[in-house]
Amino acid sequence: MRFQLLSCLLFLVFNTDAQTSLAAINLNYGEFQVGYQHYTLTDSTRLYQVHTAFNKQQNYRPIPVSIWYPAEVDQKDAKPLTVLNYLEVLKEEEEWKHLPNYFLLDWFSYLWNTPDNNAHLPETAQAYADAKMIKGPFPVIIYAPSQQATSIENFALCEYLASHGFIVLASPSRGVDSKWMVGNAVKNVEAQSRDIACLLKEITKYEAIDSKKVALMA
Repeated sequence: MRFQLLSCLLFLVFNTDAQTSLAAINLNYGEFQVGYQHYTLTDSTRLYQVHTAFNKQQNYRPIPVSIWYPAEVDQKDAKPLTVLNYLEVLKEEEEWKHLPNYFLLDWFSYLWNTPDNNAHLPETAQAYADAKMIKGPFPVIIYAPSQQATSIENFALCEYLASHGFIVLASPSRGVDSKWMVGNAVKNVEAQSRDIACLLKEITKYEAIDSKKVALMA
């Protein structure tokens, strides 16, 4: 496995002086088409406060999940995801889901609003939203994003792995009781560990997963 492809982060596209495109990365994708789903689990054992909520109310902890997998794609009507589609997941997980898309590159400090970056938004990725998962069993990789990052920070790598016969699950890296990883570092690590434990429980719902072949990548 060519793990030097870890350099192919979403933020390589946006956070360097010399922006690049997905096509320029030129990944050697595998034999499988790639499906993608995004949904939210709830952990009722922990409380959480959405930082954009005006009432400061705490609710059960939400755990957004991104999953990439080998898929069966109906090429007639299917359209692959774009970079913009992934950034829409980013703004949801950053808890600004109602932010208009035309503010995306201005709103988040790590996304630069440059002509090059705007040109990247319509670029097509490899994954197809909600495509049918094909029968496995496939080994599974739990991807733990970097500090306070979203589940799609490394979407190019996750698509690459899925195209080679892996199922990849990820959830955002968040603090103990909000998205901010502040205060006690040990407790923040524990919070992410518990989120990963929820993902490990989630994989039992998928018949296509080989539960004896599970790895963690961070």
